Amino acid sequence: MKPVIGVTTDSEYSNGYYYQRLNEWNLRAISDNGGIPFMFQMTNDNEIIEKYLEMADGIFFTGGNDVNPHCYGEDPIKGIGNLDCVRDEFEIKLYRKAVQKDIPILGICRGAQVMNVAAGGKLYQDINIQIKEANSHSYSLFGSYEYHNVDICTDSKLYEILRVKELKTNSYHHQSVKEAAKGYRPTAFAKDGIIECIESEELTFALGIQWHPEVMYDKLSVFADIFKAFISQCKIYHNKS
Repeated sequence: MKPVIGVTTDSEYSNGYYYQRLNEWNLRAISDNGGIPFMFQMTNDNEIIEKYLEMADGIFFTGGNDVNPHCYGEDPIKGIGNLDCVRDEFEIKLYRKAVQKDIPILGICRGAQVMNVAAGGKLYQDINIQIKEANSHSYSLFGSYEYHNVDICTDSKLYEILRVKELKTNSYHHQSVKEAAKGYRPTAFAKDGIIECIESEELTFALGIQWHPEVMYDKLSVFADIFKAFISQCKIYHNKS
């Protein structure tokens, strides 16, 4: 049986209506690699969140707006982008309940950042302002195009999945992990030292990726391996639960 993966959504106000939406790349990355995706409505209702976790074999935290710096004890700086406090509250609560069940977790871009914040870590609010030596991490032609190199620690889950010490990734972000949360460690870095992956040393599978493999996997198959490894763990979780 294919595992069911809960996928977090973004929000948008347009033409007088509020929408909860998701780029289809996120859904296809799950369905094309062996999982069944379903979209989580944002909610602060504990009963609904608990039901989500009963239904899901894994949680995929997707990309989107900046994480509110108040969530990690800071005031916003000049370079902060758009915020969504409702999404922050929901995803942080979802993450903290999910780790109690040791449900497999994958986070992409904002998803990796919110995982880190929910676990007690901190972010750079804007790498271009806060890191003088930062290279460019935001490619205007966002998509399945290689942009900068990433070095991967060989004693990491990410290396076990990809089996390469270095690869070229796309890149589309201005925030990043500054201080990894307790129980997490950085396992991949851009050439300027910016953290490109964090992974849990305590949970069975909790991986946060800073770039966007969901829009590269159908062109460069190495990136599909991230989703296949995640979904494989979700199958194991399903069979245990």
